[in-house]
Amino acid sequence: MLKIDTLHQYYGGSHILRGLSFEAKVGEVTCLLGRNGVGKTTLLRCLMGLVPTRDGSIEWEGQPITTLKPQQRVHAGIAYVPQGREIFPRLTVEENLLMGLSRFSAREAR
Repeated sequence: MLKIDTLHQYYGGSHILRGLSFEAKVGEVTCLLGRNGVGKTTLLRCLMGLVPTRDGSIEWEGQPITTLKPQQRVHAGIAYVPQGREIFPRLTVEENLLMGLSRFSAREAR
């Protein structure tokens, strides 16, 4: 389970994430929707540890991960496949998604 509690993030003087809290439970589908500029990518970057969390907490499977480095989060089973130029352009959509699961065996990834 992923649990976000009162997450705040800023870019310069702009307060992007304002006390965001939610849970994504095992077996449920959680969808992140919103218009441009409301913080979707910022949230994903915070989840991956690509930008430091200013305030609040992130838990993965009951363990706090807010202070973990990105590679430690990947090792814990969290992956992020960005859109646009940050993907591998010669791979298919499926292959790009599977790259995020590359630390798992084929049986675990499916």
